[in-house]
Amino acid sequence: MAANTAKITVGRLLEIRADAGYKTRADVDLLFDAIEREVGKLARGQRHVTVVDWRRCPVMAPEAAERIATRIAGTNATTDRSAALAANDSPVAVLQFVRVIREARLPDRKLFFDESELVEWLKDTLSAPELRRLREFLRGA
Repeated sequence: MAANTAKITVGRLLEIRADAGYKTRADVDLLFDAIEREVGKLARGQRHVTVVDWRRCPVMAPEAAERIATRIAGTNATTDRSAALAANDSPVAVLQFVRVIREARLPDRKLFFDESELVEWLKDTLSAPELRRLREFLRGA
């Protein structure tokens, strides 16, 4: 069964999967509550690096898209850099992702369609163990 998950497995790399998508504001809030719990495990003042896998995320309901834009912007103060990976086979979903990232107003938050470009953009901010974990995460591990 598809699920949305947020987890820090190694260091400060926050891994988010959005396979179930977002149909309601409550779906968004559940995920962002999990994000807050994970980020709360880091040392006080430590910023995280986020990777989001949106490749299987279906089109969001309008109310969910509005909510996610607000909740993402709320993480800016604790985010060092954020990269989202999407499939370009759903133009409507891609437009939603672009809008959400734009409205978050964090210059170091970007959308990618290519794994290697995403890794290249994040690698300077990650330790060697975090970089290994990033590659595992993108392979679905």
